[in-house]
Amino acid sequence: MDIFTTLNQYVQFYPLAALVGLLLAGFNIPVSEDLVIITGALLSQGTPSILVPSLLTIYAGVIASDFGSYYLGTLVRKGAIRAKFIAALLSPKNLDQVHRHLDKHGFLTFIICRFIPFGVRNTLFMGSGFLGLPLRRFALYDIIAALISTNTLFFLAYQFGDDVRNPIRVAGIVLFILLFLAILALVIRFLVRHFPITPYGLPQAAVFPSITAVIMAALLIVFCPAPWLIPLEAALFLVLLWMLSFFRNPPRKIVMDESALLSPADGKVTDITEVKDDELGPLLRIGIFLSIFNVHLNRAPCSVKVERITYKKGLFKDARSPDSTRVNESNTLFMTRLAEPKIPLLVRQVSGAIARHIVCKVKEQGELKQGELFGMIKFGSRTELYIPAHSSYEAAVKPGDIVRAGLTVLARYRNG
Repeated sequence: MDIFTTLNQYVQFYPLAALVGLLLAGFNIPVSEDLVIITGALLSQGTPSILVPSLLTIYAGVIASDFGSYYLGTLVRKGAIRAKFIAALLSPKNLDQVHRHLDKHGFLTFIICRFIPFGVRNTLFMGSGFLGLPLRRFALYDIIAALISTNTLFFLAYQFGDDVRNPIRVAGIVLFILLFLAILALVIRFLVRHFPITPYGLPQAAVFPSITAVIMAALLIVFCPAPWLIPLEAALFLVLLWMLSFFRNPPRKIVMDESALLSPADGKVTDITEVKDDELGPLLRIGIFLSIFNVHLNRAPCSVKVERITYKKGLFKDARSPDSTRVNESNTLFMTRLAEPKIPLLVRQVSGAIARHIVCKVKEQGELKQGELFGMIKFGSRTELYIPAHSSYEAAVKPGDIVRAGLTVLARYRNG
């Protein structure tokens, strides 16, 4: 059964429902103003007696909604409501440009934006309040623009009825896709600017999110407006954000302290165990598991010289298990401390069940400063630090502790 057939049974309640819906839209509740107007026009076709009440209600609701958004903007400007994203978006330079634009083209801007759905209108109205656009000028621009856009949309739907539904639906889908891609571009730009992407992650950091974005756009074009599409798109969007965040390279302020061994990775300490190495003898192993949500970059625990690097092919079992170091793919860096005591250290990069690629950019005989980046393990892994068991040190962590590369002290040398 068509939704409008169902709504016709309750047509007498439309004016009240329209007023409530439009008022909610003004306070950024996700209610489609265009859908309310088109519904009123199509219902008025079958029940002409509600034509005038519907129009008057729509006029009142639309204008009141716009003034509500304007008022919210003034509250943000006065500090009564905190909205850091607005302050971040509108720098002093941007504010000056917007002011000049509204002074020159304010009326035309209101008319154009009144025809663009999906939050563009509310952004303009809230922005007007935030910028301090005089109320009289806002009222003049908005009331005239609202009457033009509302009457145009209402009478197109009323005059052409069913013939106008499909074009409106197609236009809405196209506008939504364009808006979606624009928002996606802004989100990616924001993430790249505030959460720098490591070059070790290329090309995956560019290719995987791009493929996901193309899939999302294709689903919108082919299946919109299927009810299951919204949760699927939301899930894919979260996957896209995760892909970008996985390759993030957050700035870290490394406090140089050569008496300490800093964590070579972000994650959770899973085990602290004494093991035996054929070449170096007894070693203390501190194992760190990196989940798919951790930063996956590896850093030097202290200033070292990399004596040699040994890569071993292997399996891809769960990296949370200490046994994974025996059977999984791994890359071991044999190091010597540059500061006293000049003892040997090992850092081992171990692939996990999801990780399939180890990156190590340092070369043999190369030197690393404390906290310096030297590689990463992509998509879930394990990093281990090995210390001579009988050296003069004190463990500074225990299993279960959360550590951060270049920041958390794993061990401290008493004689350092």
